[in-house]
Amino acid sequence: MQAISLFRKTSHQESGFYALFLTNRIQMLYFMIVMPSALVQPYMLLAIVAMGIASQFCLYMLSKWFATPYSAQGYQGFERLFGKTGIKILALASLPLLLLKISFISVSYADIMHQFVFPSMDREWHIVFPFILSCYLALSGMENMVRFVTIVFIGTIWIFFLYIPFFWVQSNSLHDLYPLIPIGPEPFAWKSLLLVFSSLSGPEFLIAITYWLNPQRKMLKYLTIANAISVGEYLFISIASLLFYGSKYLPTIKYPNVEMGRYLQSPVFERVDIILISAYMFSFLYSIALFVLMIYGASRLLGKTKTSTTRIGLIVSGCAVMAVTLPISKWFWEPGLEQAFWLDLQMWAGSATYLLSPLLIWIAIKRKARTTS
Repeated sequence: MQAISLFRKTSHQESGFYALFLTNRIQMLYFMIVMPSALVQPYMLLAIVAMGIASQFCLYMLSKWFATPYSAQGYQGFERLFGKTGIKILALASLPLLLLKISFISVSYADIMHQFVFPSMDREWHIVFPFILSCYLALSGMENMVRFVTIVFIGTIWIFFLYIPFFWVQSNSLHDLYPLIPIGPEPFAWKSLLLVFSSLSGPEFLIAITYWLNPQRKMLKYLTIANAISVGEYLFISIASLLFYGSKYLPTIKYPNVEMGRYLQSPVFERVDIILISAYMFSFLYSIALFVLMIYGASRLLGKTKTSTTRIGLIVSGCAVMAVTLPISKWFWEPGLEQAFWLDLQMWAGSATYLLSPLLIWIAIKRKARTTS
């Protein structure tokens, strides 16, 4: 198979907006899947704000990494911070986390496609076809993938504006958003916080592609704007769902924001919800392609990093990911189990990586600064 440069870098222009778009789109992956049906009480809207502040703290630590000279050196920068053995350990630890993230979003989106678009087609085909498209997209290389996020952002950010009509329904009442402060102790309220924090996770994976983002000291500004947009989108859709369904009926809807799309009217399209689901495919295909590239890069770090990248190597990585995802969808994604096990597992894993990854690299930077001074 012909050798290609999947991880080459040719551009050195400022790319703060790429980091902004990447952070926002990765943070919104779970929004369509679980958020509104999980935050069913009005006071849980405060959880979005609180976890948005916590997310900003993680992004602040992440911005410290962008401001160091190590981030612009790629593999050599990581080697100076962690050593060759440390890099292999981190690469090995990242593989199951990436596999879990890809499997969760893939099966969840396939479930939506199966339920709303092609109910007569087996759910597994809704996994296979996007994987093929994602692997084809990943073949363009990491540098082009970073640039492509601009199209993904423009192609999906307009969607939440379509929910504005739900704020003006005559049956809406401001009392639907009460109480904003919980009355009495609420069990498992911590789980809502964990869900929101996990939903805002994802920017920690930017550490692996910092080299192609042309890091700079002003990166915190772009990360902050992206986080604010994500929190605003979560609040906007959650409030629209509460106003439309009410806190008593909302828990009975599995995908409330998708169901709301069925009530949108258009003189051109009969099923607006299908348009929304198809538009969201941009984010899912892009994220899977980006994560598959990361898995291929991590697997190369565990082997011979000096060998050239190949198409067959990337395709094998994509097939390996699909070989993990398909059995989960076929035998382990039973009704109720996705909420009882897979969602909980993703919540804990996403929250842990979002908190610990920036913290780990921030500690490594501090330790390196003390040893060199």
